[in-house]
Amino acid sequence: MGLLSRLWSFLRNGPFRLRGPDYHHFRKIIIPTSRGTTEIDHLIVSKFGVFVVELKDRSGWIFGNNADTHWTAVHFKKKFRFQNPLRQNYGHLKALEEFLGLDSRALHGMVVFRGSFEFKTPMPDGVRCHEYKSWVAAKKEVVLDDATVDAIVASLQSNRMHGWFAGFRHAQSVRARYSSITTCPKCDGDLRLLTQRNGPQPGSQFWGCSNYPACRYKRNVHAS
Repeated sequence: MGLLSRLWSFLRNGPFRLRGPDYHHFRKIIIPTSRGTTEIDHLIVSKFGVFVVELKDRSGWIFGNNADTHWTAVHFKKKFRFQNPLRQNYGHLKALEEFLGLDSRALHGMVVFRGSFEFKTPMPDGVRCHEYKSWVAAKKEVVLDDATVDAIVASLQSNRMHGWFAGFRHAQSVRARYSSITTCPKCDGDLRLLTQRNGPQPGSQFWGCSNYPACRYKRNVHAS
């Protein structure tokens, strides 16, 4: 998407933040979970569902698909690997499902890329460029009644974590979660020690989630 297209998108959709009585918007919210904490970039609560948005500021060429553990950004001939943001947001959705006691059908996830980037592989489902307001506004089916929306908002406001110490505890939680060899950091499934059958290193071992194929998390044994 070129500069003029991004400018038009911004003028047409306005800032990222949604306003109005139908939407309750939380930004950079840290909530407790049974595995520690999780931080969500943008969380919108409405009668049309709970919307979970992961923002990524990236420049250069982007390579990645739904099944990849990591994606790659190429900028000025330098390659940078980063965690598949769809998997990252899946973890947020599962944490909210547990925290709020909601049916997964009331939760909607999206990854939004910002910056001077260009996808060199087909853009995966669940990814948008530069804005998400139109995606949220397009959801018109009422899935939560007013009392449930009010209860969710009250729970988030009373249980969210604030301040520098909250950020510090969250960083510790993330490190502990990704060092576990028993529990999947994405969905809380059990990790199993598996052996690679195909690919470039047949016979090598890795930790894989027992909820495969719904969750495709895996980690090299040597990264534990």
